Amino acid sequence: MNTGDMVIGICDDSPEDLKRIQTEFCRSAEKLGEKDISLYLYPDGRSLYNDSRNRDFSLVFLDWEMPGLDGFDLAERLYIKNPTLKIVFVSNYENMVFDAYEYAPLWFVRKSALARDMMKALQKYFSMTAKTQLRYRMSDGFGLRDVRLGSIMYAECSGHTIIVHMRDQTSLQIYGTLKSLEEGWDGHGFLRVHKNYLVNVRYIMEVGNRTIRLSDGSELDIGKNKRKRIVELVKQEKERTS
Repeated sequence: MNTGDMVIGICDDSPEDLKRIQTEFCRSAEKLGEKDISLYLYPDGRSLYNDSRNRDFSLVFLDWEMPGLDGFDLAERLYIKNPTLKIVFVSNYENMVFDAYEYAPLWFVRKSALARDMMKALQKYFSMTAKTQLRYRMSDGFGLRDVRLGSIMYAECSGHTIIVHMRDQTSLQIYGTLKSLEEGWDGHGFLRVHKNYLVNVRYIMEVGNRTIRLSDGSELDIGKNKRKRIVELVKQEKERTS
């Protein structure tokens, strides 16, 4: 199941449980109508962590108890690399739920209730990462593409067109106005930081006096009197995800 934009990792040291989690994930995703997914399986925490250097995971499922690098240690390392990553812990031991709260997981999946908990975890994830449909310019005309808002870093006005910059370093050229995007994406964490930029707050890593730095290293100008509002929203986002 490696065909889409959304990158999912599943890690469990038990081959049988790894297969069960994969099967239930695919079944639940299909029921929810989600198809643009690339799914990768890992037999231990070290292999997933090493692969995270090359893959931009959107969501990972981690077994709590694994030899070497367990789920908690792995989550801590992954968050350092990607603060916006969503993590679901998977375990046979329900009494460990409270120990996991400090890692701010999206959800908990019990292996004893795999189907039920998996569906709830995916419903929550997909409700948090709503989609928008963008009409974009291709070499031979136009196309329509469903884009997950959480994967958009920022939109940039360039003349009469808008460049939508994605988390995976790709971009789409669309026609419209930043004002219409700002209205359409309201409530999903986007902020007009400048007349030319509409930015996903979760990707702002640093706020300077005149510019902001995003997680990919990009620096964007900010408008006059915008800095205070940007700082407030960035702080709220960090508190929400910490």
